[in-house]
Amino acid sequence: MNQASHAPRHRLTTLYCLHQASYFFAIAGIGAFAVTYLMDKGFAASQIGMMLAMTSILSCALQPFIGSYVDRRSMSLLSRIILGFLAIAFVSLLSVELLHPPLAVMAILFVIGSLTFSITVPLSSSLCAYYSQNDYHIDYGMGSGVGSLSFSFASLLIGYMIAAKGSSFMMLFCLMFVVIEILMVLRYPKIESSAAAMHRAAPASSLSLPAFCLRYRRFIVTLLGVMLLAACHAMAENYLIQLFTRLGGGSEHVGVALFLACTTAAPFLLFFEKIQRRTGVISLMRLAGVFYVAKATLFIFAPTINSVYLIMLLQTCTYGFLYPSLYYFVGKRVAIADTAKGQTMASSLYTLGTALGNSIGGTVIDSFGLNAMLALAAAIAAAGMLLINVTISKADAYV
Repeated sequence: MNQASHAPRHRLTTLYCLHQASYFFAIAGIGAFAVTYLMDKGFAASQIGMMLAMTSILSCALQPFIGSYVDRRSMSLLSRIILGFLAIAFVSLLSVELLHPPLAVMAILFVIGSLTFSITVPLSSSLCAYYSQNDYHIDYGMGSGVGSLSFSFASLLIGYMIAAKGSSFMMLFCLMFVVIEILMVLRYPKIESSAAAMHRAAPASSLSLPAFCLRYRRFIVTLLGVMLLAACHAMAENYLIQLFTRLGGGSEHVGVALFLACTTAAPFLLFFEKIQRRTGVISLMRLAGVFYVAKATLFIFAPTINSVYLIMLLQTCTYGFLYPSLYYFVGKRVAIADTAKGQTMASSLYTLGTALGNSIGGTVIDSFGLNAMLALAAAIAAAGMLLINVTISKADAYV
């Protein structure tokens, strides 16, 4: 009987890795190549920027409310909610591709599709936490590592695919992985146990969203620090083309740099669960701020293309230290009854940080130049590091 109970726990890590791989194969096209795809559909650059900004803003606004709804109803609803969002994303994006609607309708459908697809990420983290709370084992770090590897290889593949077959073929290819993700989510086992009965009782003690923010004040301030580090991350990486252009390079060098960053960080992420048991996620989050400041500063003085490649290897110590740590940090700081809110709040503020970094970065480059933008990114990271270090050591009382 004991052996039987261990079998499904081991299988869920593999399932979660396949789930993450299918998501990141799809988002490599739907997200990373969104500009290329939408330009081919006839949108102007300003229109695309507005669509992507709207997607980020709506995602940030909706995630905490969805998490609050799940906490106050039942965590067992997570898989059905994820499936619903994936189905909406699939139908919306397929309609863009097959129905060829007017640009205004196409814009609405694309925003709905990319929004509902991206929202499944924090919900998947909450799903992972739900199974962990019910005595199933999922290696979250390994899932992150598989996702990072999938994204890096998918980005290379999709770049060649668009050149050879066009962006429409790319979108159909990505939608195939959305279907695979739906099949993966359907494979998660139903929890019918005394543990599940305990969790069905938990929503009664779940906090409303305003009450959550009041009770977990230190937690929220720490997440604001994370938001600033995410802004630095976006400013330093999403404008690599300007840095490589200054050094005599081009878009092909951006692809190589991102591939190197993702693949070198992947081994660390694959073993993240074991590493964080020894180091603790609090230490890793403290150090992430230091490395984000160093990375942005080093970019200012990078003399060659190869030096940029070397600096990109700091991905392990920046994104690798920060992003997977958030999942475990929420578990340490937030009560079980508020798990979904905590995970979606962390993801929402991280997403908001990247959106702010994108908008601020472009404006500063146009007005003051690349070095000024990188110096501002380092200053923002320093502010985020300060907020994290001041607030992270002590938990909010929730009992």
